Amino acid sequence: MQGNKERQINGCETLAFPTIGIVLLGGVSDSSKRYPLHNSAGIAYTSEEHDIYTRTRLFYANEPSVTINGNRVDPVDPRAPFHLLSRYSSKSAEVKRNLSVYSQNNGIISGSSDAGAAALAKAAQEMFCISDIQSLENDFRSISESVGRSLHGGLTVTEIVDGVPITTRLLGPEDFSNFVIIAFMFSTTRNPSDTIHSNIVKSPNYGNRISSTAKKCMNLKELAAKKDVKGIFELAMNDTDEYHSLLESVGVHVINDEMRDLIKRLKKKSGDFWRAYIVTGGTNVFVATERQNASKLQEMADSLNIPNKKLVVAGAARVYIDF
Repeated sequence: MQGNKERQINGCETLAFPTIGIVLLGGVSDSSKRYPLHNSAGIAYTSEEHDIYTRTRLFYANEPSVTINGNRVDPVDPRAPFHLLSRYSSKSAEVKRNLSVYSQNNGIISGSSDAGAAALAKAAQEMFCISDIQSLENDFRSISESVGRSLHGGLTVTEIVDGVPITTRLLGPEDFSNFVIIAFMFSTTRNPSDTIHSNIVKSPNYGNRISSTAKKCMNLKELAAKKDVKGIFELAMNDTDEYHSLLESVGVHVINDEMRDLIKRLKKKSGDFWRAYIVTGGTNVFVATERQNASKLQEMADSLNIPNKKLVVAGAARVYIDF
C-alpha cells in the first residue's frame, strides 16, 4: 500500500548488498512474476571494507532514462524497470514528471541481480512511501526471484505460503561476527539463471527437492534460533551437494573440474580447522570458516593461484541519501 508523504523529494540514492544461497533456489513460476516454486534461504554479503554493493539512484528528470553499470537501456525496453515503477508513480502527485534510474555495481562477485532489484525496490519504497513491503518485494521478483534476501539482509528464509513467497529475516550480520566467507573465484562462464530454472524442474526428482527444501528451511529456522552458525553453513554445504547432483542429472553443469578439485581438498579430514563450502549458480566456491582461520583458506587459494576475496555477512538495503 502507498501512504501519504508530508514532504516531496526529487530523488533518493540507495545501497543494497548481493547474496549467496544457503538453501538454493531452482525453478520459478514463470518469466514475468518469477515466484519461487519452493522454499529457499540466503545471506547478504559484502567485504570487510563494505565496498561490495549496488548503489542506485531513482530521481525525477526532464527525460526518462535508465543507466545500468554505465550502459543506457531503452526506457521502453520490457526489461527496463519502468513497468514496475509505473505501478507506484501512477498513484503519485508527481505523475507528470519523468523518472530516471542510475544503478552501478561495485565489486560484486555473484548475486548482482538480487542487489540491483533490492536497491531499486528500496528506492521505490522511499520515493512513493510504500508501507506494504511484502507486496513490494513480490513485485520486484520480476527483476530477481530472490530479491528478498538482499532487501532484508542478514540470513533470510523465503517460504511459499498459499502460493505466495514470504521472506523473513532470521539473523543479522552481528550474529556472524566470528565468521567470514572466502570466495574462491574461477574464470569459467556461468550458466544464466534461467537455464538452471528451466531445466531443474524437468527432473523426475524435482518433487523430492520441493519437500527437501521445506524440511531444510524448518531446520534452518531451528539452527538460527540457537544461533548455530556452523550448523547453518553445514546445512548449506549439504544443500549444495544435493542441488548440484540434481542439476547435473538434467545436463546442467556448474561445478567444473577446477572447482571440483578444490572441493575435494576442502573435504579432506585434515583436522586442522572447520570449514564449509557453498556453490550457487555461478563460478565461485564460497567457503565459510571461523574468522581466526581465514588466512589458512587464503593461503590455500594463493597456493593454487585462485583469486579470492574475504567476505562478511551484510545488512539490509538502505536509503543512503534523499535529495
